[in-house]
Amino acid sequence: MAGWAGAITKSISLIPLKDKKPRIGHLRYGHKLVTSQNYEMGSVYTIETWVNWVRMLREEFPDRLLYVSLFAGSDPDNWKYLADAFTGTDIQGFECNFSCPHSTINGNGSIIGKNPDLCSTIVEGIKQTVGNDYKIMPKLPYLSHPNEAITAKMCLEAGADAIAGINTIAGLCEIDPYTFMPKLNTGGLTTAGGFSYHLIRPFGRLFISQIARSIDWVRYPISAMGGVSRQLESMVDYLALGANHLQVCTEVMNHGVGVIDTMKRNLVHYLEKTGKTLDEIRGRALPFVTEWDKLDDQNRVAFITESCTGCGECISYCMFDAIRVFDGGKPVINDNCDGCGSCCSVCQSNAIMLIDKQ
Repeated sequence: MAGWAGAITKSISLIPLKDKKPRIGHLRYGHKLVTSQNYEMGSVYTIETWVNWVRMLREEFPDRLLYVSLFAGSDPDNWKYLADAFTGTDIQGFECNFSCPHSTINGNGSIIGKNPDLCSTIVEGIKQTVGNDYKIMPKLPYLSHPNEAITAKMCLEAGADAIAGINTIAGLCEIDPYTFMPKLNTGGLTTAGGFSYHLIRPFGRLFISQIARSIDWVRYPISAMGGVSRQLESMVDYLALGANHLQVCTEVMNHGVGVIDTMKRNLVHYLEKTGKTLDEIRGRALPFVTEWDKLDDQNRVAFITESCTGCGECISYCMFDAIRVFDGGKPVINDNCDGCGSCCSVCQSNAIMLIDKQ
């Protein structure tokens, strides 16, 4: 497994699914890839094929984590049938894909994830079928917000051992402004797909923080995904918000399994630089996340410091006409300032700060 701690299989269905061709597209901002889209539905291989592959993996990598991802509809018996097929393969557990956002045609995925009672029933049925020797980890969708914590708690009460999230987020690809043809299309037509990678990480952060603030994340591990990449922030964000481990998919699809070396190197360098351990950074950001009505009502205004370079970029971002420049000098804040923080956020030299209004 090229240095990875483990792997989770492609989502496996009762009946193998047939892929559309093409089905994967990418969106760039300049030269930077910001998101990938796909409308895959699950594995194209049979249960029997996967059982054989899983056994081979366990023999070759007996010391690594291996979970099988299950993918079925609203009938709990189908989930139990799928799970039972893999008992005896020496895997550690099952990830329940309650979260694929574009598989609604089959009654799978996020349709289930938005129904806490159904999630709970399926988890309970799988646990009764496979017993306590196998861990159960429901993978919940961002689309369940703001009820993700309720669903997670119900799944844990039903016998789940961990919670995973998020999956991709449903969307539609770009449309060519001249031909009006979808840029990702199969035979000229497109459909809803799951968007992943850097663009969805803000949604993943929210989801993980909501779950971690609601459950005992030390006892019940949280597996985070959604834009996890070689970028240090993408790893530390999730860990600091309570994730116990990270899943990586799009980064591997786009750059190969060898990205694990860069990821580990970046994370080790960060830990050495800060003098911290993984246990010390897990959950450290959670105390700073709260509800809107618990934020203070202090009146603040922008203040420009001596480190201002005079670039003037902040001026166009001010919605209150509160930043002016006189005689080619540096920007000055006037009494129109509302303290919204837009100028602070855009300043690349960190020369603007918000101070309490006198």
